[in-house]
This record gives sequence, C-alpha cells and structure tokens, in this order.
Amino acid sequence: MTAVRQLNGIDASFLNLETPTNFGHISSISLYDPQGVPGGAGLEATKELILERIDQLAPFRRRLVTVPLGLDLPYWIEDPDFDIDFHVRHHAVPPPGTPHQLAEAISRIVARPLDRSRPLWELYVIEGVDDGRIIAQLTKVHHAAVDGAAGAIMLAAMLDLDPEARPTGHPAAWQCEPVPTDEDLLRRTAIEYLKRPEKMVRLGVQAVRDLAASSRSGGLQALADLVAQPLPGPVGNFVRDRLRAQQGHDHDHPPALPPTAAPRTPWNRAISAHRRFAYTSVPLEDARTVRRAFGCTFNDVVMAVCSSTLRRYLQLHDCLPDDSLIAMVPVSVRTGHEDERFQNRVSAMFTDLATNEPDPVKRLRHVQGSMINAKEHFAAIPADTLQDFTRFAPPAVAARAMRMYSRLRIADRMNPPFNLVISNVPGPNVPLYSAGARLLHYYPVSTLIDGQGLNITVQSYDGSLDFGFLACRDLVPDVWVLTDLIHESMQELLDIAAAMARPVQPAKRTRKRA
Repeated sequence: MTAVRQLNGIDASFLNLETPTNFGHISSISLYDPQGVPGGAGLEATKELILERIDQLAPFRRRLVTVPLGLDLPYWIEDPDFDIDFHVRHHAVPPPGTPHQLAEAISRIVARPLDRSRPLWELYVIEGVDDGRIIAQLTKVHHAAVDGAAGAIMLAAMLDLDPEARPTGHPAAWQCEPVPTDEDLLRRTAIEYLKRPEKMVRLGVQAVRDLAASSRSGGLQALADLVAQPLPGPVGNFVRDRLRAQQGHDHDHPPALPPTAAPRTPWNRAISAHRRFAYTSVPLEDARTVRRAFGCTFNDVVMAVCSSTLRRYLQLHDCLPDDSLIAMVPVSVRTGHEDERFQNRVSAMFTDLATNEPDPVKRLRHVQGSMINAKEHFAAIPADTLQDFTRFAPPAVAARAMRMYSRLRIADRMNPPFNLVISNVPGPNVPLYSAGARLLHYYPVSTLIDGQGLNITVQSYDGSLDFGFLACRDLVPDVWVLTDLIHESMQELLDIAAAMARPVQPAKRTRKRA
C-alpha cells in the first residue's frame, strides 16, 4: 500500500456538499502590473514558478482516490499523471477589459466544478484587463484541500518579496505515487472498521466530558466516568486507558449555533448553478481611522461596514426584516503544531449584525458587543472532537443527504440558521511580486451553498481592504450595487469619526446692554 493520506472529516465534508448547484472550491483573483517586466505574471512564467516550487505546494500535486462504494473517506496521493498544462490555462477578456467584464468571466469560470480525476485546482491567466495594462490570475482550489490559512501559506510560497526575482527554469523534484487498487483501499477500510467501535465510544466520552466542563455539570461528568468504567481483565484495562487518554493537544473551538433562526432575505433560498461576482477596494487607513475613533478592532469595522451595506441593500429592495441578520464568521483554529499544514482547521462564530438598528454608531457598538460575546462562547467543545465525529458518516451517505437537501429545496421552506458568511482574512501589508510583476490587489472569491446565496469575503493586502462579493445569479442579480454601498457605509463612519475628532467651539458670549 502506498503512503497515502486520508482526508479528515471536515475536508471530506466539502466534497460531500457538492451538488449540481453547490461547488466546493474557493477562488481568488489577483491583479498584477506587468509594465516594464516582460513575461511577468504571464502564462509561461506562472507555469515555471509553480513547477519550481511544487515541492512546497502539496495541494497542487495531490489527487483524490475514493474507496469503492463510498465506504470510507477518500485519500490523497501524489498524482502520477501530473500535467501543468491542464491546470494553468490562458484566458482573455474583450476590450476594453472593464471590471464588469472581468467579473463576468470570473463568474462563469467559478460556476464549473473541478475535475476530481486530477489534482483539485486550476489557475487562469487572464489578459486584456484595463486595456491590456493589467494581468489577472484566477485561482480555483477545492476547499477539501485547503482552508483560508492554508491558502495564505500557498500564496506566500508562490510570490516573492523581491521584485527582481525571476523563474530559474529548474523544476523541483518530487515523488509521485502509483494509484492504489480497489483491493488495497478495501483492505485499509476493513482495518479502519475494526477500530471504529472503540473510537466511537472514546469520542462519545470525550464529547460528554467537554460539555460537562463547559457547563460545569457534575451529572454529565459522572455519566462520562460511568461510560468509561472498564471491563474486567486486560481488555477492560486497555479500553479504560484508551477512553481516558487525552487525545491531542489542540484546544480548538466548534461553532456555537445561534439561539434562534435568522430572518429570511432574498438570497436565503435554494441556489442555482450560476454565479455573479463583484469586487472593490477600501483604503486600509480608512478602517484605521474608524477603529481609532471608536476604540474597536479591524474586524469590528469590517463587520459594521458589511452590516450597513446589507441594511442599505435590503432597504433599496423594500425587504429589510424586522429582526437582525445573523452572519457566520469563519475562524481559524490552527495552533501551529498540526502534523499536516494543508488541511482544514476552521470553525465558526455567529454574530448579530444589528441590521435593524437605524443609528450607525449604535449599530457598530452592537456588532462590537456581539463579536465579543461570540468569542466568549467559543469554547464549548474542542473542534478536533467534532472533526473526528464526522468520520463516522460514510461519504456515500453524506453525499446522498446533501443531494436530497438540494433536490427537495429545503432551503426554500425553512428559515436559515444564519443569513450569510462574512470572512475577514488578514494578509501581508507589503508588496508581493510574481516574476517581477507587482501584485496590486487580491480579491477573494468564496463559495455558496443552498440557502446561502450571498458571500462577502475581505482580504487585507498592502494598504487595502479588498472586498469580494459572490452571489447566486438568480437571487442577487445586482451584486455590483453592493460595491457602491460598501463605500457609502465606510464614508458614513468616516464622517462620524471626523465629527468626533473636531474640537467643540465655545459659544460666543454676547454683551449685555446697560
């Protein structure tokens, strides 16, 4: 059997969520200035750079192998048929190459699933942007292979701090693997099945103990101790040791679900396979100004600006709910001690966006308080415990459940647990280069699922906050309106901050007449 690596439960969940309308890949669009740098960020230079650094880009080398009949989670192997020309592709937009034209091309490319018989990524070098002055690169990578933090690691590996760095033309060496046979995979699955009864009980005990610790419940603790009592003899001692062993050293955090369902909005319905994308940038210094004025965090500012934007959008369409919208905020739970860098180590918080609050200052304060509260309630059960539990649902069953959820359009019949995902990803605050071409902006292009037809993801880079808006084409057809509303919302907070900083002029005294 080859030295394959099995996906964890969270990784596999991003494969299982895929249906004809839900896609599991996440993407990004990078804009480069190639002026004065022949070949910079171009097709050939990009292929050379990837091949030179392929030893640092494990997700680009790995392809899936699935267990027959979906009896267990899939495995990654080093692709024996790797073909750089399949993955790195050329594209162009028609003149004059406006942002809307580029976004339309992106919308169509991200609305196509990745080929699971090959490593799960594609990179498009797009020319013709801004009358040919800009080169864009669209990167699609399956979420099963990376999360946001792993994507940042890959970005750092592909780009340079030195504007003089160029491809050397010397590809890195790496060892591919033969594809395991069905017999190999079934043999490994049989061994895993033999282990699962003990693993399932151990995880149950650990979960009960975690709940007991978070709720300070002596009854739950007693229940866990009772379940963990050993059988007599050597077998019982073995089970006791395994059940009472501390599993791992990561103290991670699962999402604590919001106490009530979120209100319905136009985008909280079953989605189609078609997408719309829009993007814009806000100076990072503007966010700093607001942060200093209100004594809050950068993330509070981003969430408040998004809240105001969504409130304005819903008012424009005369459908602002009486109840506040709820956002799911992804949170990295990496500790730095993981054995595998390129896997999903992510959880989530849920926050009240205060979209039903008309006053912008009160709205920001409410969002700030909601974020603080969400962080305080973030430690119920270690996320590694939940990730292990996901291993016990065979992939075939999980995939079938997701397809049924989509086919029955359950998202059209129930209020969602949250209205959208808003993600704020910190990035480098220094310029980066690809074969000498300077990276100007880095716009995230996230993913959608049924019931969540709008996503806002923000990436900071070199003095900018780069906003990417992805939406279902049928539910939010006017997604570009959101880019204008982002600027209006930020300017509103800047105006308030400026008024707060202005010294109060003393009232003029009037002389009393004798």
